[in-house]
Formats: sequence, C-alpha cells, structure tokens
Amino acid sequence: MNKLLIALIAGTFAATVGAQGTMPGETPKDKSKQKEVQSVTKGATDSGEARAQDAAGVAAAKASKGTPKALPTKEDKRKAVDASTAASTPTAANRAQEAQGVADAKASKGTPKALPTTKDKQKAVDSSTKANASQ
Repeated sequence: MNKLLIALIAGTFAATVGAQGTMPGETPKDKSKQKEVQSVTKGATDSGEARAQDAAGVAAAKASKGTPKALPTKEDKRKAVDASTAASTPTAANRAQEAQGVADAKASKGTPKALPTTKDKQKAVDSSTKANASQ
C-alpha cells in the first residue's frame, strides 16, 4: 500500500513535469516561467505531510522486510487449519436449534395455501376490484 502511494506521488510529479516540457519554437524567455511553475508544483507535491507519509512507508517496508513468515512450515499451517476447524464445529446447542428448525419447516410444509386454485384467486381479485370501484 505504501509503495502504491509512493508510486502515485511520483507518477503525478512526473506527469506535471512532462506536461510542462518545452514546445518547439519556444523562446528562452519562457524558461523563467517554466522554472517558476516547476518550483510551485514541486513545493505543492513535496509538502511536509507527504514527506512524512513517504518516510513512514519506507520505514515500515524496511522493518517488515526481514521478519519471518507467520506460518513457515506445512505443519504449522495444518495446525492452524485444525484449530480453526475445531472452533467452528457446531455444539450440542447449535445442533438442537438446527433440529428444531428442521422440524418446524417439515411441520409447516403440509399446510394448505390460502387460495389453492386459479378460480379462488380470480374471485378474490374480482371482489377486491369491485370493492375498490364502489368507493
């Protein structure tokens, strides 16, 4: 992430410098304007905050470069996977809740629908339409 920030800042600076390049047919007196613009641009991009962020990013990258990996061997990785799997296995209470939910779903599965046939549905629609029309 820090390297990305550094690359973005450097890319922005390079783009502004490239955009301020001399054009063919430019006279030498335009160089003073170009130098003025470049100095203002550099001052804006090299603020104290940006320098502090860059320095912090460089320090963090150097500090993390030599650190060992968290799980260097396959055995360590296997132990970590086993530990997380054991922690996520369902307990007796969870199994009881799940069984109760399944039983409730099976019990409500056979209940009849409110309007089982198309004719019943059409009658309900017609009656509500007539009731709304009379209001």
